[in-house]
Amino acid sequence: MIVVNKPFTPPYEVVERKGLGHPDTLADGISEAISRSLCRHYLEESGQILHHNVDKVLIIAGQSAPFFGGGSILKPPSVVVGGRASRLQNKPLSQIIEDAAASHLRETVKHLEQFHVEPRLEQGAPELQSLIGRGANDTSIGVGYAPLSRTERLVLGLENVVREVRGTGEDIKLMAVRRGGHISLVVAVAMVSRFIGSRQEYEEAKLAVLQAVERKAGSWFEKEPREERYGAESGSVEVHVNCADAGENIYLTVSGCSLEMGDDGATGRGNRGNGLITPMRPMTMEAIAGKNPVSHVGKIYNVMAQKAAADIAEMEGVAEAYVTLVSRIGSPISQPLLRGVQICSDMKMTAEVEAGINSILDWHLENAEDLVEQFVQGKLTLF
Repeated sequence: MIVVNKPFTPPYEVVERKGLGHPDTLADGISEAISRSLCRHYLEESGQILHHNVDKVLIIAGQSAPFFGGGSILKPPSVVVGGRASRLQNKPLSQIIEDAAASHLRETVKHLEQFHVEPRLEQGAPELQSLIGRGANDTSIGVGYAPLSRTERLVLGLENVVREVRGTGEDIKLMAVRRGGHISLVVAVAMVSRFIGSRQEYEEAKLAVLQAVERKAGSWFEKEPREERYGAESGSVEVHVNCADAGENIYLTVSGCSLEMGDDGATGRGNRGNGLITPMRPMTMEAIAGKNPVSHVGKIYNVMAQKAAADIAEMEGVAEAYVTLVSRIGSPISQPLLRGVQICSDMKMTAEVEAGINSILDWHLENAEDLVEQFVQGKLTLF
């Protein structure tokens, strides 16, 4: 099904991103790290990827006592790993889970030194195990759209800008609200206590973050040749940093991450497959991270829909493309229950345009196996 709509400029946008050190994003990262490790072990032991879904990671925050110039973790955070996985003969699943989770946490939150990992996986149902390589093992929805708006691209680029400021941690949350040509940006960033010696230094770090974000936000007004939508050539930007600070209550942490005391995390509660949370765009509730890359359409279709939308958006005359794929459990991945496309364009639908869109969809559906290696090697950005 292909639908053509006239291009429309929404009067406002809301775009959010949870940074790599946010507890929800960490849960996604742990889920995916475990899945990749399981895939490698399955391939080494049996020559094929076996059934697994480790998309039920819960991070339970601990307790901490930060102070200017230092601090300590009083109770380490815990990572509870649920889900299903086929057992291995040569290595316990618990060891794979603990190693993958610990590796991801240490690589992502460099000042987090203490945590617990609790594996609670069990084997999957035989009927679901049998669907590996044979058909979709769930009835799921995958959605994707392209291109990103200027506001969305701005939000994606802000995390690294914030991280460049001395004293900031990896736990960063960004919210952008665009009203016409005006953008409001709200930034929450955990400061690392060992690098912040006083309240004055804390305020200086906040100001440095604000100024860095303001400089980056100036690029929003630089209109690209093919983009005549989403804002004006001139407007205004306002930036707010750590808005909850009041009195002695400030966002100061030992590790640079709120999981030490302030916030829990869970797989699937954070960014969608394009790294953003975009409530004004089509979204799915599916958690992509941690699902097996061979038969779980909750993972495959979401990534595939994004890639197909990007290809369709490159077609001449297409301003935007939206792709929806719906699976039926047990059916071949190449044969979705629904393959729907909406394009925003001033042109009329012709047989040639329709054939071009269908050709793109056919190619992606018939080459789903090409995604497996990219998933296993971590080449795809999922959060």
